[in-house]
Amino acid sequence: MTRLIIVRHAESDLNLQNRIQGQLDSKLTPKGLAQARKLAARIKNFKVDKIYSSDLGRAYSTTLEITRHWKVKIVRDPLLREINLGDWEGMSPKEVDELYDKGFQKWLKKPSQCLIPKSENLAAFRRRIAGRVREIARKHEGKTVLLVTHGGAITALLAEWLKADLDTLLLNLHIENTSLLFAEYTEGRIRVQGINDTTHLPRNQRNDRHVS
Repeated sequence: MTRLIIVRHAESDLNLQNRIQGQLDSKLTPKGLAQARKLAARIKNFKVDKIYSSDLGRAYSTTLEITRHWKVKIVRDPLLREINLGDWEGMSPKEVDELYDKGFQKWLKKPSQCLIPKSENLAAFRRRIAGRVREIARKHEGKTVLLVTHGGAITALLAEWLKADLDTLLLNLHIENTSLLFAEYTEGRIRVQGINDTTHLPRNQRNDRHVS
């Protein structure tokens, strides 16, 4: 059995601006740093054997903050990145609607049928994330692994693990910044034990923004 602890990165500048990040990057906000430090205080006594982080700066910066109490090497892994949202990256939903024929409104109806120029296919994204996490879990049998990634990536994992419709989860499940997901991987099977746990955050440090 491999124990998995999966974290969404802390609030970034583009989160605060309600802009579409995808694989763009931005620094953590002061609020994001506070979120990460609250999480670090909560998990400092956890026993963690391996640490993986998306190589995007907002995830790696979060990882550095929350693992300051441990002497475990961080593996920066590009396969744990957020989905590539192509030409929409850096735009606000309003700008997307203006430039792409109400594209964001179409996304809000059925993401998988929304064609974004130069973007990553949703099904391919789901396979990338689920496949990489499965590889990591198999590699570290008997260990506890911490992974720091992104809201869309966690949503895609849950869709794969729960055999759920990714469109439905993308539109109806909001993964909070620095939230925890707990799961166990045993002989190819995943048991999800907790989703979107932000009990370490006071109410004024939680987020309600939907853009990744």
